[in-house]
Amino acid sequence: MAKVDYDGFAGIHRLAEAEATIDQRSAVILTYHAALEREIDVVLSGLLPRPEKLRKNLGFANKIDVLAAAWRGEPEAGDNLHLVLRRFNDLRNSVAHGDTLEEVEGWLTKLIDAYRAIDAEVDVHVEVGELAQGICAYMADGPLPREVIAVADALDHLVNVTWPRAFGIGQQRGQPGDDKPDR
Repeated sequence: MAKVDYDGFAGIHRLAEAEATIDQRSAVILTYHAALEREIDVVLSGLLPRPEKLRKNLGFANKIDVLAAAWRGEPEAGDNLHLVLRRFNDLRNSVAHGDTLEEVEGWLTKLIDAYRAIDAEVDVHVEVGELAQGICAYMADGPLPREVIAVADALDHLVNVTWPRAFGIGQQRGQPGDDKPDR
C-alpha cells in the first residue's frame, strides 16, 4: 500500500522477535511512570486554583516543574520530590529510548539514590512499584510503604504468634508451653 519495497512478512517476523525480548521490568517502569503521571495530575488539580488551564498535552517533565512551583509543603520536601520524579522520568526515558541494560541500571540507581531523601532506609533492591507507592505516600504526607509493611508484620506477629501463645491456642496438649492438664 505504501508503494515501497517493504516486506511485511519480514516485518511481522521482526515484531515477533521483539516480543520475545520484552523485558518485564521495562513494562513495569513504563506502567508506573504513566500511573504516577495520573497521580501528579490529581495533586496538581488540588494545588492549582485553575488546573483546567494547563495544556492537555503538558509532558511529565513540565508537570513536575509545575508541581515544584506550586508545592505548599516544606520547600526541601518539594525539592526532594521534584528530584525523585525527575529521576523516575529519566529512568522511563532510558527504557523508552532503548538504552542498554547498564544505562537503565544506572538510572535506576540514581532514582534509588534520590529516593533516599524521602526514605533513608530504602533497600537497594527495592522494587519500582514500591518506589512509585512511596512517591504517592510522600505527596499525601502518609506513611511510606516500608512503614505500612512494618505495621502489618507487627500485627501479623501479634495475631498469629503472641496472642495464640498467651491464650494457649494452636498448641497440642503435651507440647512444650502447654501447662494445662489433659482433660
